[in-house]
Amino acid sequence: MRTSTKLLLGLGALVATPIVINHMITKNAQARTPKRLSESTYNWEYGDIRYIAIGEGEPLVLIHGIYPGAGALEFKEIINELAQDYKVYVPDLLGFGYSDKPNVSYSAYFYVRLIHDFIQDVIGKPVIATASLHSAASLASCAKLNPDDFKKIILISPTGTNENIQMATDVEGKAKKALESPVLGTSVYHILTSKRALPEFFATEGLTSKPDPETLDELYLSAHAGGAGGKYPIAALLSKFFNGDIKTTLDELTVPHHIITGAIIPKSHLFALWSELGDTVATSLIEDAHLLPHLDKPEEFLATLKELIQL
Repeated sequence: MRTSTKLLLGLGALVATPIVINHMITKNAQARTPKRLSESTYNWEYGDIRYIAIGEGEPLVLIHGIYPGAGALEFKEIINELAQDYKVYVPDLLGFGYSDKPNVSYSAYFYVRLIHDFIQDVIGKPVIATASLHSAASLASCAKLNPDDFKKIILISPTGTNENIQMATDVEGKAKKALESPVLGTSVYHILTSKRALPEFFATEGLTSKPDPETLDELYLSAHAGGAGGKYPIAALLSKFFNGDIKTTLDELTVPHHIITGAIIPKSHLFALWSELGDTVATSLIEDAHLLPHLDKPEEFLATLKELIQL
């Protein structure tokens, strides 16, 4: 066999192998996608939003953060308890969980639009809402732009409270395109959402303690449901398209608001010490918890949340 032919065959194998692996990962995960109780679909203009709606009473919206494997499962420890007193809505944001995962321009403002439209179209009256991490920043911006949508907002460890936050540049824009690519981008996404990498992501970012096997499996299925489209918002996340300083937003917010976070100091530069916000934003600390206290210490978080909601 000629050398050139061998080279072409070798290159073909290099290209074909990750494609086959990516296909098998997606196929195997989709075969295990579970049916969730109390689930409905909101047909948003950019794709279908799957959400859990359970309970009776005043509407309470819980919005998960933005990270590999994110989805409504983030609130699994507290949904049923809250549903005893409220009508609880827990959406999978577009690009996450069991919602559609199209190739669109994901950004903080993109989710501001989704939150507003979801409240207007699905609920139809002012809500109490809570959101974590980057989604908390989007919720704060949404409340600033649409104050009539909200009675109160609770921000769980919001990002962007550090004045040293780095914004996306042309370099990040090129990185984002690479992470969105069919072969390389999909392969990177599958590495980030493997069962080995998911716990490391949590530990490295200080988001929560190591997930138990059941939660880890749920994260994995959430990341791979519907194919590899989850790579698009994660590409935006890694390329800093969700970064922003929300301190000004909080300063100008007219809707009642409060921060809940874990008392353990985060490792990531995306989070400031909450004392840097001064006396302008009330903050509750959950002892022995990281940035997702509703997963680390659900009972303590619930007690704090219920007290804040009832104020």
